[in-house]
Amino acid sequence: MQKVFRRTILAEKQVARRSAKRSQKKLRDHWKNQRDQNTYHRKDEIKTIKDARFARREDYELGPLAPRRDVGDQKDSYGTVNLTRMQGRPLHGKEKWDILNFWGGKFLNIQVGDRVVILEGRDKGKIGKIKEINPKAADCMVEGLNMMDIHVPPYAISAEEQDKRPLRSVEQPISLKSIRLVTPLKDAETGVIRDVIVKEVTRGNIYFDKYGGRKWTRMIPGLNIKIPWVKQEAQTYEDYAGDTVRLDVERKTFVPSLLTPPMPSSVIDELRNRYSIFRTRHEPEYIEKKQLEEEEKLERKKLAKKMRTPLNEANRKARKERKKLGKGKLTPEMLEKIGQVIAGKRNLVMDAVGVSKEAAETVTA
Repeated sequence: MQKVFRRTILAEKQVARRSAKRSQKKLRDHWKNQRDQNTYHRKDEIKTIKDARFARREDYELGPLAPRRDVGDQKDSYGTVNLTRMQGRPLHGKEKWDILNFWGGKFLNIQVGDRVVILEGRDKGKIGKIKEINPKAADCMVEGLNMMDIHVPPYAISAEEQDKRPLRSVEQPISLKSIRLVTPLKDAETGVIRDVIVKEVTRGNIYFDKYGGRKWTRMIPGLNIKIPWVKQEAQTYEDYAGDTVRLDVERKTFVPSLLTPPMPSSVIDELRNRYSIFRTRHEPEYIEKKQLEEEEKLERKKLAKKMRTPLNEANRKARKERKKLGKGKLTPEMLEKIGQVIAGKRNLVMDAVGVSKEAAETVTA
């Protein structure tokens, strides 16, 4: 059984190492994709500017003889951008957080459905509703404003899609630093309600509920005027024939007690395969089977020791003969011979080092 536990621990460690390597590789691939997207966006932007300059100069020089550029291969793509360019340039680090911190940092004081005004671009001064917010790129999409023409290649149009047009107009993402919140306020003097552009928005204390939700109040600094949040429409869910009824989900079919575990043994096999190497809970029958296998291995080892082979018999006979001889004793003649050998080797060492026999005797004395 110890072998099973050891195999489980080794498998878990191996999976942890593979998971760490996989996460590191995923992070490297993510940063590589971001760099590639940034490089492509920059190159495509430079190419577009150069082509526009060349076309402008050619139109100026040729005048009425200037060629048309919205025909031929560019019939459906002239004046458009591709899908990769539409996504915009990714932001990192300080560049992104400088924009997000203006709107509250991690907890933004702006949401989908808010009315905002655009501060730059061809739609400067126009007001629209926020359609989508992307905190990773620090930008948003305003409904019906900052439109751009994109070219959708044929391979990106699915067979089920009804819109087969290669040229489409969509909202282009706008940086959050290029918009300001618009809210209706009542004039204290005239009493007329009119739209006001809010220069800065702050928030109050953040409250966390037991369900993980967060609530806070956004207000105009200095005036302490609260800006109400846009009420989001409740999400509706449709029932289908294959859905599980809530009554069946909440019905109690198993009651744990002091004698039974909090989880039925049959559920363990569904969550973890019975023969998985990562399984740490085993059935009593499986444990008993493994213990019997280990006992059988020990019995076979003991039986192998009891077995007599010609080699074992020869070794046993040699041991008995050595025991009969006993331990040898050194005779005076042997001791004298050993002393002569030691003295001879000592003289050879002294001659090799360059020390005379008289000097060595003096040092010894």
